[in-house]
Amino acid sequence: MKVYKKIMDVIAEIEKIVMSLVLVFVTVITFVNVVVRKLTTSQFAWTEELVINLFVLLIMLGCALCVREGGLITLSLVFDRLKRKGQKVLVIICTVADCVFWAFILKAGYDKVITVMNNGKLTSSLRWPEWVFQIFLPIGAVLLLLHTVEYCIDFLAAKPELEEGGQDK
Repeated sequence: MKVYKKIMDVIAEIEKIVMSLVLVFVTVITFVNVVVRKLTTSQFAWTEELVINLFVLLIMLGCALCVREGGLITLSLVFDRLKRKGQKVLVIICTVADCVFWAFILKAGYDKVITVMNNGKLTSSLRWPEWVFQIFLPIGAVLLLLHTVEYCIDFLAAKPELEEGGQDK
């Protein structure tokens, strides 16, 4: 388990670095596009295509990192009222449901990438192969799967928190 955790820590650090670089890049090209549009009559139409597709990558990476910390939207009203064993059962149920959903997203994304690659479709402004951007969805789904499993393992392995009375939940 420690090896898995170390690997996931490295993956999470890479995700954070990629997110930071992409966010800086997106911010800079959006700013430059706005300035050019205000100062001249021209604009960089290709920046919109790039920004939109890079935001998909940012969203997928951000969601994956949130899953790692258990930070996605949850219904804590039910979860917080359960005893530790009930919480473990609920985490296992949610992990299975999440993994099924991420696997569906992975399959759909993979199918889309293969279809676009076979068609040789290009993006409208940049004229790049469209699969370059489409691949962000299956990559994000893989990361979501990995981090969902990581969260479940971490939660099940964690020691129960003690309440003020000295008893666990």
